[in-house]
Amino acid sequence: MTPTHPLPALILLLTSLVALITCPHSKVEESFNLQASYDLFYHGIELAWSKKSRLLQTPLSASREHDTCDVSAVEEANESCVGWNTLPYDHIRFPGVVPRTFFGAFILSYLARLFAYTIPKQLFHLGSHPMFVQFLIRLELLLLSWFAHLRLAKAVDGYFTRRTRQQSKTPRQTKTASITSTTIGNYYLLITASQFHIPFYSSRLLPNTFALLLVTHAYADWFRGQYRLTAMYLVFTTAIFRCDMLLLLFTVGLSMLIQRQLTVMQAMAIGVGTGLLGLAATVPLDSLLWGRFIWPEFEVWWFNTVDNRSSEWGEMVWHWYFSKALPKGLLFTALLAPLAFMKVPELVDRLERKKSKDFDLVDRSLIPFFAPILGFVALYSLLPHKEIRFIFPALPMFNVCSAYGMSRLHHVAFSDGNTSTNPKQNKTYWFGKAMYLCGFGAIALTMTASLVFLRMSMENYPGGVALERLRSHLVGTVPGGNGIKSKWNSVHVHVNVAAAMTGVSLFGQRHASIRRVHDKDTEYFEGPFTIEKSGYEDRNKLDGNTKSEKLAFTHLLTERSSVDGYHLLEVIKGSPRLEIKNARISTQDAIFIFEKDDWRR
Repeated sequence: MTPTHPLPALILLLTSLVALITCPHSKVEESFNLQASYDLFYHGIELAWSKKSRLLQTPLSASREHDTCDVSAVEEANESCVGWNTLPYDHIRFPGVVPRTFFGAFILSYLARLFAYTIPKQLFHLGSHPMFVQFLIRLELLLLSWFAHLRLAKAVDGYFTRRTRQQSKTPRQTKTASITSTTIGNYYLLITASQFHIPFYSSRLLPNTFALLLVTHAYADWFRGQYRLTAMYLVFTTAIFRCDMLLLLFTVGLSMLIQRQLTVMQAMAIGVGTGLLGLAATVPLDSLLWGRFIWPEFEVWWFNTVDNRSSEWGEMVWHWYFSKALPKGLLFTALLAPLAFMKVPELVDRLERKKSKDFDLVDRSLIPFFAPILGFVALYSLLPHKEIRFIFPALPMFNVCSAYGMSRLHHVAFSDGNTSTNPKQNKTYWFGKAMYLCGFGAIALTMTASLVFLRMSMENYPGGVALERLRSHLVGTVPGGNGIKSKWNSVHVHVNVAAAMTGVSLFGQRHASIRRVHDKDTEYFEGPFTIEKSGYEDRNKLDGNTKSEKLAFTHLLTERSSVDGYHLLEVIKGSPRLEIKNARISTQDAIFIFEKDDWRR
């Protein structure tokens, strides 16, 4: 599975790891899977299973007497039973706008659990280091994503090797074609590594990331000629992680039918069989944890399509994906993509050698793969609400095109025909080198811009940073600060919506609220103290504004710059903005950390 040269693969791994390490917190888009991973690692599904069993086994009369709800209501919604609402799962209190699947979080959290079981607790107790658990879970997703891109790179190399060997007429042409084709996968990995979005989001627990992982595997099998596996991956992804992948399934499936790579009966059999397999994977698990019979992606589809409520989160012009999102995602490497279809470097080379006769300018190698992806983006453009993460599945195929274009420049610059005993007299030699340097310059500029984006992203999680800084103030590690000794368990923190949406996670809460205490020859853990979060749900609209609420909290994380009865501990910057004229990243006050007056006395 290793590409011809390991360096591009290592660069992709390195850029992804740098993004993971420098931006350890998460925003609201990935909060569901991150909080679910916490719950499944520390609580598992056993609590839900045992609670559900007890509720279903409770006699009807006893249920009405003690819980004031009947057994049939348990099947309708978890809110109807007080017993179900006592479970510690985050999604019960903060269900979000639409339900999501636990399938991805379940896989990652139980892999982390398996890792914890293999290490003796006397040597290292993984559960006592919640931030490391979060890092491990995200690292698992990163490695799975990285492997998918390696597999795609290898598949692309194999596709072009087979294609060029079939077209070559002499052994020398076959050898040259084989050498050229093996550079495409390497350039794919290098181009992907130079961009911002795929390396950055490869460790982010978004449904889009899980979908991108499986779609990348689907592309790999597509290039290998494994059309049934390609369709199975897409159906599975649609059923479990992202219902909008139905658009990609439609365009890719239609292409396969037109090219007779699949028959209608085969497509129907794959759709029904894999669809049922996907339902078997998601419905039982999600129904157990949500407390009701549910297929999450169907409800998401209904919310976005039938109710048409996705536009409540903003609308963009129809061409936004083409005019804004794709240029931002691809950056300067987008300039290489047209070279996948136009043999411009070879044409210039042949004109210089006066061998342009019977030359076909158009390269059709990638059109059967690229056209369905272009159709996918075009269909998605019809929906009013747009975000760049929605078209993540298109980025790998665009990068394949850019890699093919870059390999074309590589071939012109380093082919056997572009050499001379006196290079100064060989115009083709210099032209080939110049074009190649321009291509490599596009990759370098993309990498530079991605580093700027990464630096901006580091300032994008003020809520998570604020919680860390509050802990530093409490333990006394802030320069000039005094920690608390005897009031740790009495700390009561309120996290408002702005802070909760910009980096506060259950892993961070557990880390912040527990401290290791050394007392003479003994060592023990103290905490956790209480942390309460606000949310958009009516029952979670707690903002610390009323007098009774203020008295209950010893500390506040809020976007408000002043609160009566509290004094400011620290201000965390956020909302980064790039000032090109001044060549700097500007920030503004985002989250304020307050402590109740006279609380330490």
